[in-house]
Amino acid sequence: MTHSLTLLAAYIFSFFVGESDGLHLAWSRDGYSWTPIACNAPLLKPEIGKDRLMRDPSICQGPDGTFHLVWTSSWTDRIIGYASSPDLIHWSAQKAIPVMEHEPSARNCWAPEVFYDEASELFYIFWATTIPGRHSNQDEAGSEDGYNHRIYYTTTKDFEDFSPTEIYFDPGFNVIDAAVAENPGNGEYVMVLKNENLLPPEKNLRVTFSRSLSEGFPAAVSAPIHGDFWAEGPSPLFLEDGSLIVYFDKYRNHEYGAVRSTDGGRSWTEVPAEKLHLPEGMRHGTAFKVSDEVLGRLLEHYSLAAPKPLYRDPVHDGAADPSIVRDRSTGKWYMFYTNRRADLEDAGGVEWVHGTPIGIAVSDDLAHWSYLGQASIGYAPDAEPTYWAPSVIDDGKLYHMYLTYVPGVFSDWEHPRDIIHLTSGNLLDWKYESTLELISHKVIDAEVERMPDGSWRMWYNQEPGGKLIASADSRDLYDWKDNGLVPGIGNCEGPSVFFWKEHWWMITDEWKGFAVYRSEDAEHWERQPGNLLQKPGKGADDGVAGNHCDVVVVDGRAFIFYFTHPERDRRKSNADGSPLNPRRSLIQVAELQCSDDLVISCDRDAVTVLPRTD
Repeated sequence: MTHSLTLLAAYIFSFFVGESDGLHLAWSRDGYSWTPIACNAPLLKPEIGKDRLMRDPSICQGPDGTFHLVWTSSWTDRIIGYASSPDLIHWSAQKAIPVMEHEPSARNCWAPEVFYDEASELFYIFWATTIPGRHSNQDEAGSEDGYNHRIYYTTTKDFEDFSPTEIYFDPGFNVIDAAVAENPGNGEYVMVLKNENLLPPEKNLRVTFSRSLSEGFPAAVSAPIHGDFWAEGPSPLFLEDGSLIVYFDKYRNHEYGAVRSTDGGRSWTEVPAEKLHLPEGMRHGTAFKVSDEVLGRLLEHYSLAAPKPLYRDPVHDGAADPSIVRDRSTGKWYMFYTNRRADLEDAGGVEWVHGTPIGIAVSDDLAHWSYLGQASIGYAPDAEPTYWAPSVIDDGKLYHMYLTYVPGVFSDWEHPRDIIHLTSGNLLDWKYESTLELISHKVIDAEVERMPDGSWRMWYNQEPGGKLIASADSRDLYDWKDNGLVPGIGNCEGPSVFFWKEHWWMITDEWKGFAVYRSEDAEHWERQPGNLLQKPGKGADDGVAGNHCDVVVVDGRAFIFYFTHPERDRRKSNADGSPLNPRRSLIQVAELQCSDDLVISCDRDAVTVLPRTD
């Protein structure tokens, strides 16, 4: 039967990316085209092991529907990692299975595979370990770092009690990455494994067959099942049409490949590269079949997973200073942002940060954004106006924007700037109302929130004197009384203020991540130790500190929308050799967490699933 006639089913692929950032999942209906779940973000992060790794994740489903996950937790551990899940979404606490602790000289436990055997009603776990001097038929001095692996195993019914570890497969050569599949047509077991010998070099995949897992597999193995290249991490999967496909990591080529058999694994043909579509960066994992219900719940849960980056401006590629508001008539979300001219030819100054329009992106769900256009600002008394850092709010009747205005395009920062007030009925066309009289004429980054008594408070950055935060109050959003500097707030800009967990919070940009302040009354502020989003993230375009943010609270959950300059990370060039553009900026999002003792934290590398707002 040809590939084009493959029957549709539901498949999941577990894998890791890079050196190991956690568990990734992808899904497929035909076994050839795989789509990453949650924008290819890690869905479970490693918490155990010497090196806190989660390499080679292997998943199988037990007869009660529970999914069981094992993985390589370290390069040198004598344990393997374990966790379970009812749905591939919610995971148990991670624990170590001490499979080789009884062997004090064991060097490692690599690439564990878990397989449920219906015949014996047991879970089998296989892995590769080197015990120095144990197998002299392979010259350890001639192998990589002296490794000489054999396949070991244990069995369990409940992942609480395990049979004593024993050697399972010894083909007489250095062997790793054993994976098992059962042929649904005839009940035969197929083991795919890697011949790891270096002298002479093998580094290829082979197969062997058995009718009983308890009796093991014959040491005689097939010839290599693929072309003349090094491969590892095989994952065998029987498709609905009865064919057997084996995916593998062509690790020297930095790509994935696959071979296919229509006779149960006796003969093989290469799957053409154009027919195989796999997630970027995919490495050693396991493919397995699931029910439509399991796949449907998984895709539904992660349908609002935010990509990284969340949003890039298509005009200047300089999205910064986000402010988010919801259209009360349509329910759509609008993101207003400073559109820095990152594509401007470098003139040696900061002209690119001037002459900036206000961009608008729109979203139905806070997770997926598209460019709408530029806000029509009804205030341009100068030939080349500069607009910065919009703060947009809804008073229930009109939308109000408080916007930093700079009278021109300049090569330095030594020019006046004011905060202006505009109103709109449609979020697109903005009418000028006034220029606010505040503490000085060098103020930026307004932030406006409604107080419990119905009045409004504005926080903004007063640049002279060290870039400090000042405030002003208004009963109607038109007439403002300046209060001067806010005590206790350090040097910063871009304040974001919000009410959450029965407290007021202020997050400010300190140019090395965000400072976090808490207040009972929005008057007196206490700073928590440390900075949020100071440590670079691992996600795409998130490897630098976060800048000027907006926080959106929905259904009791708080999400921080921030911008980054992703190419300010000391690289010499991009991976494709193109020159860096350190002016480029874009929007990211992460979820805030609040501990019982009222300390806010943020894991920027965790997958961010936005709440449903329809």
